[in-house]
Amino acid sequence: MAKLTLAEQFTLRALTGRVVGQALAQDLPDASLGILTNKTFICASLTGALEAAYLAEKGGLAQVKTALAEKPEDVPAAVEALKDVDVLFLAFGGEAGPETNRPLTEAALKAIKEKGFEGEVFFHVRIWVPGFVKDALAADGELKAYFEELPMSTFTFDLERGLFLFNDVYFDEEGLKAEPIRVLPITHEHLDLLKRSL
Repeated sequence: MAKLTLAEQFTLRALTGRVVGQALAQDLPDASLGILTNKTFICASLTGALEAAYLAEKGGLAQVKTALAEKPEDVPAAVEALKDVDVLFLAFGGEAGPETNRPLTEAALKAIKEKGFEGEVFFHVRIWVPGFVKDALAADGELKAYFEELPMSTFTFDLERGLFLFNDVYFDEEGLKAEPIRVLPITHEHLDLLKRSL
């Protein structure tokens, strides 16, 4: 992450938030959106951009909610605050490293089950690609069974081809998988920032 200045990190999140928020609004025309994020400048930047794009795409006629969790023990109350939304985005990433994001992800998945959330769960690329979701569900059979009944999705990138991928997430006999269902081109500025952020 040190390859980008803080200002460039904000720009990267603004560009990513616009793409994700706009795509979610187009694909889920009647859905309310909840975002569970951590308290970092960079995640706040992504969250604000994503919600603004989501609302703009819907002409301001949509519901968005945000909840914050710094520690795993904060997560159940945050999920409770978001349990009535149609789509719940787990937006842990940015400045926080795996030592923070893995336990937050595990706590969020457990709280989603405990609170009886029945909507779609959308995973941030920074918790999907490192395997935090896959590992947590593989380690807990009851949790896995609950998530087998929920719609799930994530976004990823194909940096070689300059593409932004929206993926359905599902279980098969080998475990948790992601399959692209929508592909969008990444602008040159966005692609440059993404490559330098990794």
